[in-house]
Amino acid sequence: MKEVESTNNDRLLRKKEAAAMLACSLRTVDRLVNAGRLTRVKILGGIRFRFSQVQFLMNGGNHDFQG
Repeated sequence: MKEVESTNNDRLLRKKEAAAMLACSLRTVDRLVNAGRLTRVKILGGIRFRFSQVQFLMNGGNHDFQG
């Protein structure tokens, strides 16, 4: 099986980690998802968030990530 090299930008975060990075509550993370400002990634029944999107929001980004 081939190993995939990952970078920090494609790392997946748990909701609690995303909330900590954004200095907000878990509910606010849900609100960002509902507003289309953050995308959930489903992994085997678990929910994760892309580090790059969280970082973009931290830097004042105002993009909608609705797919």
